[in-house]
Amino acid sequence: MKPVDFVKALSVAILVMALDLVCAFCAVSIWAMLTGAQGLAPADPKVIEVSSLSTRICGPLLFALLVWIFQRKRPDRNAFGFAFAVFGFYLLIDWGVGALAAKANPLGPSAAEMMLQPAVLATMALKLLGALMGGWLARPRRRE
Repeated sequence: MKPVDFVKALSVAILVMALDLVCAFCAVSIWAMLTGAQGLAPADPKVIEVSSLSTRICGPLLFALLVWIFQRKRPDRNAFGFAFAVFGFYLLIDWGVGALAAKANPLGPSAAEMMLQPAVLATMALKLLGALMGGWLARPRRRE
């Protein structure tokens, strides 16, 4: 992969994160409308539950879709290398955001404790599988 491919991987990772957040906000909004919940705080346990479920569903799908779309434009690039690069940048950004959140709340868990929770690890594993699936779908096919 060329240096420009890593810049593209970073931009795809940022796009995945932004779209995943939009999906989480939409899921919480729809859930609040359907249940009549009002005055919800971001730390509300039900909000966290709904947004976590949303990211476990939408995250891998977004990774697969965006890696597939951006990899198809460059079939000469290593598809799995691009998928790993996108996921790696996503993981770095997510860990950085977690570190900032941990620093803002000194009484809460550290960034490492937040990222090593089983639910977070499972979500990251699903997102890695989504990225690899996108790379697998976009790989060049041999014609026989």
